[in-house]
Amino acid sequence: MIRCAGIPTSFLFLLGCFGLGLPGLSVLVCPGPVLGQGVSESTSNDTARITFSGLFYLGFEGARRGGVDSAAFVIDRSYLTARVRILPRLTGRLTLDTSQDREGDGRGDMEVRLKYAYAKYDLGEFEGIRDLSLEGGIVHMVWLAFEEHINLYRMRDPMFLERTGIFNSADFGLTLSGSLGPDLPAEYRNEVSSDYAGRWGSFALGIYNGGGYHGDERNTNKVVQGRLTLRPFPDRLPGFQVSGLGIAGKGNRSGDQYPIPDWRTFDLFLSYQHPRGTVTAQRVWGEGNQKGTWTEPFSTLSEAGEATDYSGASVFGELRPGGGWRILGGYDQVDRTPGPEDAGLSRIHLGVGYDLGRQNILLLDWDRLDWDREGRATDSRVQLVFQVKF
Repeated sequence: MIRCAGIPTSFLFLLGCFGLGLPGLSVLVCPGPVLGQGVSESTSNDTARITFSGLFYLGFEGARRGGVDSAAFVIDRSYLTARVRILPRLTGRLTLDTSQDREGDGRGDMEVRLKYAYAKYDLGEFEGIRDLSLEGGIVHMVWLAFEEHINLYRMRDPMFLERTGIFNSADFGLTLSGSLGPDLPAEYRNEVSSDYAGRWGSFALGIYNGGGYHGDERNTNKVVQGRLTLRPFPDRLPGFQVSGLGIAGKGNRSGDQYPIPDWRTFDLFLSYQHPRGTVTAQRVWGEGNQKGTWTEPFSTLSEAGEATDYSGASVFGELRPGGGWRILGGYDQVDRTPGPEDAGLSRIHLGVGYDLGRQNILLLDWDRLDWDREGRATDSRVQLVFQVKF
């Protein structure tokens, strides 16, 4: 992690990102002292503290999708984040998300989008709720940031609910979150996880446009989301959590030609984290999706915009036998009425990885996807992916 003192560094950083077109590579010139080994951080109240971090997924994949074979080196995602402490309780975050365009006129281009751009205010503690904070801007939605701190393998693909097509991870809006009770003991936080480590659990509530961070708002409806996580046995089984997710709103359609489809998602999620591994299981059901594309086929206007019902389940497991090795696998299944573009599915994946340290992981991963639609070919993929994190 690189640290610079002085706000002008952020402008030089952004100019380097956009001007050079290389979001993963820029020259940082620090007007204040660079913080590193043997260098003390300035304690001046007038000095804003800025930190930079990065997360890249670099790989090679051989795949068959829709009956077509491919083999290519890929950069699945490249994130570059700047965080700034503005005031004692006010911080800001800006994350650039770079990915390759896979369709349209710009196919093949490396596109840079804002994944997060928000101010976060620390509200402190209230009646046993700790770490209470409010994000505003392009913010974390209530679910995926939580799940990705339990299932650490976003490097192989998005989490189940995102990869299925129900929603993505960020949106324009507000998110209120906090921990329930004091933190778990230091032993758990050091050996298992320091994230969402409230003794009795955690929660998040949010209201959003509903189109996601890379979708323009196409109606006046706002989507409400909530997550509640409980840790029922904090002393005997501190790694066991029970989580619930609820989403209510409309799909991101304009409504100019057809009625706007509903979007309802409910998810029950069980998880257990241990120094030797992680196990999760979840059950999802609802109607419609974030994009508003999961609708029933229709032949008359009165049938238009009717959201498709769906249900599904997912299990995931990770084993850490020691020495930095990781063995993981999972199974996903979704049932839904096929619309014009989407269908039910079942997926199985297996992988073996090695952690070089600080979650810089090399992973060999196999994935097979069967579609619940007659005549649609099975998709399969083998990939070697390297997660670079700093």
